[in-house]
Amino acid sequence: MTNALPFRKWLDVITREYLDGYVRDGGASIKFIVPTEAGLESKVVSEIKNLGTHLNYLVVQVNASDTRVHLPQEIFFKVAEQIDWRLLARRVIIRLTDERGYKVEGIEPDSHDSILGAIGRANALDEQFVLRELRPRLQDEVFKNSKLAKDFRVAMMHLCLAEAFSSSNSYEGIPLVDWLKGTNRRVSSVRHYAIYNSINRTNASYFFESLLHWLRYVGFPGLIVLMDTSRVTLLRNPRDGLCFYTRSSAMDHYELLREFIDGTDRLEGCLMVVLANTDFLDEETAGKGFGIYPALKYRIIDEVRDRTLVNPMASLVRLADSALE
Repeated sequence: MTNALPFRKWLDVITREYLDGYVRDGGASIKFIVPTEAGLESKVVSEIKNLGTHLNYLVVQVNASDTRVHLPQEIFFKVAEQIDWRLLARRVIIRLTDERGYKVEGIEPDSHDSILGAIGRANALDEQFVLRELRPRLQDEVFKNSKLAKDFRVAMMHLCLAEAFSSSNSYEGIPLVDWLKGTNRRVSSVRHYAIYNSINRTNASYFFESLLHWLRYVGFPGLIVLMDTSRVTLLRNPRDGLCFYTRSSAMDHYELLREFIDGTDRLEGCLMVVLANTDFLDEETAGKGFGIYPALKYRIIDEVRDRTLVNPMASLVRLADSALE
């Protein structure tokens, strides 16, 4: 794998074939890119963030330097930190009341005002009446949604209800948001919501899949995850206070990426862009590149390829800003 693809050409293909098509329609894809020029990585991140925001996607970043990317729950927590959970709940409330025939034009989900109060005023109704009308819809559309993991849908149900009991000075859903973000991982903090499990290695993937479905339900086309894994291949610990990965944890990370690839049929509306450095391409078993985990290597590498042309839709590509078409 020696040829590099022009970054602009790759981005055009990702936009046309994935973000404007396959992913928007509910598909998922995991792309591995290796920038080959200094400074290109930051440009890739910036361009994809701007593009995703323009296309109404939620864009999140996960960096192996400050997130232990070999643990699925840590990836979920990092993603959850960048989600406005209140905004999602308020968008659901607007959607459900709109489906019931109430006027919702002009009601902004990111407003600091009471969302139920705003709906009530727009329809000349009491706020409690709107809540009584909303509860059965929340039960049917959220609490009984089998596409969401049980604890996740219970949390989303209570986050929606929290909007009815929160004021400008206090927010009732703080324990749930802290639990989702991993700020407070004790189950005791959310047990009164009938949630009895922590978010851990065994169930984090179900929470991530549920989040993807939830985002599309509230109106987003999907989620773009920018995962910088360049830290994983460091051979020596620089002892700079950031995450360091042993060979064992590097293999765990590669196994997790392999699981993401194998589970793309369950990842609804997701584009994951894994940024790696050239050390990632080391095929020797003595290093820390993908050569130490063949199950990942053979899922992303092109065993048959053109001598001069690079397939822009390949799972793994090398990018260069100055490469010639």
